[in-house]
Amino acid sequence: MNDGYLIVTVFGVVAGLIMGHVMFRADYCMVAMLRDLFMFRSTVMVRFLVVQIVLSMVLLEIAHACGALSYYPSLLMGPANLSSVVGGLIFGIGMVLSGNCVVGCLYKTGTGSVLGLCTVVAMIFGALAFVEVAPMWNQLKQYWQVSQQTTLPQSFSVASGWLVWPIFLLLLPLLWRWYQSGKLQLKERTEGFIQPWKAAVVFSFVTLTACFFTGMPVGITTCYVKIGSWFEQMFFPTHVAVTAYFHNVALNYVPVFSTEMISGGAGPRLDAIAALQLSVIIGILLGAFLSARRVGEFRLNFRAPVEQYFLVVVGGGLVGFGSRLAPGCNVWHIFGGVPLLAWNSLFFVFGLVVGTWLGSKVLLSRMR
Repeated sequence: MNDGYLIVTVFGVVAGLIMGHVMFRADYCMVAMLRDLFMFRSTVMVRFLVVQIVLSMVLLEIAHACGALSYYPSLLMGPANLSSVVGGLIFGIGMVLSGNCVVGCLYKTGTGSVLGLCTVVAMIFGALAFVEVAPMWNQLKQYWQVSQQTTLPQSFSVASGWLVWPIFLLLLPLLWRWYQSGKLQLKERTEGFIQPWKAAVVFSFVTLTACFFTGMPVGITTCYVKIGSWFEQMFFPTHVAVTAYFHNVALNYVPVFSTEMISGGAGPRLDAIAALQLSVIIGILLGAFLSARRVGEFRLNFRAPVEQYFLVVVGGGLVGFGSRLAPGCNVWHIFGGVPLLAWNSLFFVFGLVVGTWLGSKVLLSRMR
């Protein structure tokens, strides 16, 4: 076996196990972080996301300055394009309606949530639906490109440290105030509860090690297309054979500690994308399952109103579709792209915030 595939697969499984366990025990829900801002005017959970982004930014900058990152900026982060705003907008609406992001539904599925599983399936179908409009979307994107550069430092022709350290110093007093006032400490909820600020620290190091070992942040949703393509190939093999999107090779590189090239795309084959992302998906499911079993909280839970299942299916489909329009999900962009000051990740977050606001308006109107 190509040692490059082995390296990224092992990393993906380990990273997924950690993420699944920690997200479940910390109840680290990115939907709640953003949704609660608009629905309940609560900033409790979003503080931990700020902590994570700032710490990730500092860790990645130190690693870059020390020459520890083989690929900087990370692989698969393209030139600045406003299509990421549109993708983030649709993603945000779907995220609120479904109550899940691309990792939230995975760790919830691992703990026995049937709603979580339905969300995963809906996201796969949503991502697969994008394949049908991909040629048109790629043509349209050409008119929305705003720069050939990938990151803010590249656009300003400065070293990344000239932006990272001022941002850190600007936010440091706020972080210190939260710490001093106890706003980063939540009341213990259940046995084995992990404080969200600790989860934020863990995920910052996951991002750092992902960029070190794989050359990019953790990603998931390209593999949702791949999973969908495997099922589509069983029923519509001719369509898969003639669809260009399934045959594109999006990734072709040599991982760290390897001398062999690995490559992959969204098509129905075991390749670099499967090694990078399917391993993480399996790890998250398994990590959450083992964590839930350990504290006696694993149980199949399917009882929910029919309307909630409807919202999960619609919202999950929008999340999957939006993640391909962007392209990328909240984990790829917020955990990795924003700390790297990538344009498309900043565009995605802008669209995500607007989409979350719109989705919250829809939910509030149904609650009245």
